[in-house]
Amino acid sequence: MKRNKKIFIGTTISVVTIYLILVVIAYLPYQITPIKELAGKEDKFIQVNGQTVHYVQQGNGKPLILIHGFAGSTYTWRHLIPLLTDRYTVYALDLPGFGLSDKPPRGNYDMASHSNVIVSFMDALKLTSATLIGHSMGGVVVSYAAIAAPSKVDRLVLIEPGFYAKGAPAFMKYLFFPLDRIMARQFYTRGFIQKFLLNSYYNKSLVTDAVVDAYMVPTRTPDALNAMAHMMKSVGPQRYEGITIKISRPTLIVWGENALRKDMAFKLEEAKQFNREIRRSRLVLIQECGHYIQEEKPQELANTIRDFAG
Repeated sequence: MKRNKKIFIGTTISVVTIYLILVVIAYLPYQITPIKELAGKEDKFIQVNGQTVHYVQQGNGKPLILIHGFAGSTYTWRHLIPLLTDRYTVYALDLPGFGLSDKPPRGNYDMASHSNVIVSFMDALKLTSATLIGHSMGGVVVSYAAIAAPSKVDRLVLIEPGFYAKGAPAFMKYLFFPLDRIMARQFYTRGFIQKFLLNSYYNKSLVTDAVVDAYMVPTRTPDALNAMAHMMKSVGPQRYEGITIKISRPTLIVWGENALRKDMAFKLEEAKQFNREIRRSRLVLIQECGHYIQEEKPQELANTIRDFAG
């Protein structure tokens, strides 16, 4: 009995020690920079559903609203926006939890909630309707918006939408404190983000140090780590089946022919499936291009959008 008691006490002490070490790792200091120090002269902020949402606005003409993918921001549209401003008023916004927008540590980051932010953003700016353009996760978000408020959506442009992508690994939803925070820290490391981008680009030379630096900026914003920890645990793996058949607005699907990430499985077969499932849709393939079409082939994407949106 005494031996078993010693084993139990020793095991308990070891477990508690490891747990405390993990807590220390989870709360190691990291750089936090106030939003006002990160924002530039052209950055705008607006209150949407009680949250501060960051956006940029350029050009004149019919409104286009650009929505980034997971871990993205308005930065991902930097090459595309100038190619559209002669004909359109282009709005690009950071969804809550991303970019320079608010990051509530216990916020609702599901697709329906994000889509509601888009509709409310339009209401706040008194936009009666717009063409919505979404990349990856953003393609799912704008699709939800088009289903919820079809009268506000003129057309949809879906750039490799992640309807059937794997999403986060299934074990994420079982993470407990402090493992959720440690995983979030890992996701926000420079090495992870660089690998993420390299796996997504066809032309690897475009993933420069400057690009990685820019993708790292949102990781330094207040509550970024807390929000990501909550997001990774609460969202988990998702397949948004049944959404495509509900889309009624004219839809353009844009796909990079070389978009195949092992961890996300954006396959060309999926693009063709979306084309079959979405009524009034057409599919355009961009050659020698990966998942980030707006960054690798912005001129071809702009030409395609202009041809479609009118």
